Amino acid sequence: MNKNSIGKSATNKGSVTDLVENIFTIDLTRKCHIIDVIPIGAVRMTKSDRWKTNPNHLDPRKRQRPAVTRYFDFKNKVVSECNKVNFVLKNHLEVVFFLPMPDSWSQKKKELHNGKPHKSRPDIDNIVKGLMDSLKKEDGDIWLVKAEKRYAYKGSILIYE
Repeated sequence: MNKNSIGKSATNKGSVTDLVENIFTIDLTRKCHIIDVIPIGAVRMTKSDRWKTNPNHLDPRKRQRPAVTRYFDFKNKVVSECNKVNFVLKNHLEVVFFLPMPDSWSQKKKELHNGKPHKSRPDIDNIVKGLMDSLKKEDGDIWLVKAEKRYAYKGSILIYE
């Protein structure tokens, strides 16, 4: 066995944590920052996304893809809002993403889902990647990530320090 490894694949006989889907409440005992930006997931980039920088170019083949334009706008807004609240990403991230409920939902359905877990797209790993790419050029030093997606009337990002 490798001295640096935990061991072979196995399962212990410990207890299982039962997660309850409660309505979210902010832990006011901890320092946190609210970023007024609607979360979106990172976009899969192509090589041409590096040089296609104008979404309104006259030649359609040289236009930036709309998804890429939205993603770069998201990153710029995140940086701007984090600068307003003096937030700098360290080597760990604990974050809650509040995703806006669809306008097509009834008021009753919105009241029922507000603060509850968001279990559909965008994927949480893509949203975390988008946030980390916005806040750090090189995010290889981040060793801990805790993230949640929740429904809300208005989209935003809550980051605990």
